[in-house]
Amino acid sequence: MLIMETFLFILVLSFWSSSYCHVLSPLDANQMIHTRERLPIGQRVDGFLLVDQPARYYFTNGNHDLLTIRVTPCESPLFWRLSVLSLHDKKSHWAAYESNGVNSRKSAPHRYLHTWELFSFQGNGEEFYTTDVSSDILYLLDVVSLEIDTNYQVFIWDHKNENNLWPQLPNDPRVDIVSVEEDHVQLTWKPSLGDASRNGKVDYCVFVNKEHNVKTLCAAESKIKEKLINQWKDQEDELQSNALVTSQTNYDNFNNKIMEENVSTDLLATKSFVGGQKVCVGHWTNATISRLKPRTIYYFDVFAINSHTGTSVAYTGTFAETKQKHKLHLPKLPNDEMVNIFLKSKVLREMSVILPTQGSRWLYIHSCLRKVHLQITVNENIVLSQSIQGAHNFKIAGKSRASCIISLKSSKGGPGLVKMFLATSHHNLPFPKLPPNINFSVSNSTCSSATVTWTSGHGMKYCIYTRYLEQNLNLKLIHKHQNSCLNTNTRSKSEKVFCKHTGGHSLKEDEITELKPGKTYLLDLYIIGLYNTTIKFPSRIVRTQGWCT
Repeated sequence: MLIMETFLFILVLSFWSSSYCHVLSPLDANQMIHTRERLPIGQRVDGFLLVDQPARYYFTNGNHDLLTIRVTPCESPLFWRLSVLSLHDKKSHWAAYESNGVNSRKSAPHRYLHTWELFSFQGNGEEFYTTDVSSDILYLLDVVSLEIDTNYQVFIWDHKNENNLWPQLPNDPRVDIVSVEEDHVQLTWKPSLGDASRNGKVDYCVFVNKEHNVKTLCAAESKIKEKLINQWKDQEDELQSNALVTSQTNYDNFNNKIMEENVSTDLLATKSFVGGQKVCVGHWTNATISRLKPRTIYYFDVFAINSHTGTSVAYTGTFAETKQKHKLHLPKLPNDEMVNIFLKSKVLREMSVILPTQGSRWLYIHSCLRKVHLQITVNENIVLSQSIQGAHNFKIAGKSRASCIISLKSSKGGPGLVKMFLATSHHNLPFPKLPPNINFSVSNSTCSSATVTWTSGHGMKYCIYTRYLEQNLNLKLIHKHQNSCLNTNTRSKSEKVFCKHTGGHSLKEDEITELKPGKTYLLDLYIIGLYNTTIKFPSRIVRTQGWCT
């Protein structure tokens, strides 16, 4: 038997060059097919295809009477065809051969070698073909990827020695949606039929993703692997940009770990939803998929899996859009009252504002320590979204009794402090006319004086304070002074230089005198508005000249 198979295999290779190319459509007749290996009976074969390199397998009848071949695509649609070669001029073979419109006389060098197609299929679904087996037959399986490099699976089993190794779908193989909420969806489906089900060998797994339904478990697991690898690459790129180190070994180890991972792992238990997740529920025919995002479309596929053989079938998938997030009762931002908001690191704070029947609202917001992200939503439409630092005025407009939500989130630097004041009129704001560009600089220092320059606003009161610094700079003290919401109550009278009122917008310049030679000073500028609201400019350090001429 082994000699016969070897002889047939050699004939396959030679026959391809002379008479088999013209019947491989949609394979390109000029493409080289790579003959791989003999397919075993009763054992799954995992393969990988380059998009431009078709593959050929072969197998013989052996002692089998009835064989079924099943091909499972993974990432990409496949074209596959099952054909046979015969060594004898049997009438039945000739009839089938000639029914395909192939003139066997074109194969003059192999007049006793005939071929015809039994079955072909094209698509991304799992398909099978069952054939009775004759002696002296060599079966050829040609496989080609239609779009991208891809993985696939081939399984052949003998009906004489094996029962149906695949679970059987019920008469109604649909996945039904029981309920949909903002963060979870409840699914149900009918149990599998057939021998595997009666023997209690069927388990069920649900695959969920945001892109589309899939038709095979192999495709689902390929998407999970692809997403995890991409996520790992993104993390590796970030580490590499920081450390300038390439870690190919770590990538190989990670890839191997994914390949060896138990396919029943509940990946939905992970912190991040990476785009495609699989959760297995054993013999249960229902599942609740949780930790989903509101107002997001998800696609759900259910697979019945024979726990002994690993074979699987797919139910008809479905999809659902989760509900909009339920609006919690938010605290209302009062009018004409200064409100202090303490933000924890990366924690979102929200407040509601009811807009008046006519007109608008004015918002004064002052981030005291660091940048915060501000978002203003009116009737579920985002009208403002930006990072702010320091003091700003915003006008909020909308239709009568429109619902407005103000959201604040601290930056990555840590917790923050924000002051907010909501006014019905622009003139009621703490600083009705904030300078468009608040800047404070020090120049022209001498042994006893320094010049400060800043941009003033209309009708503002400003104060300048100085503080002598020791030889070793007190960095902790300097850092403390960077809170731009500090007022002058924290300063001693001896540190006060002067307080003045300004007219319109202009570039102000003041000279600070009575400084000592060769000393270091911390200079602070405060502007004071309505309700004793204060904006402190970033501190400036100046060192006077050590000697005078």
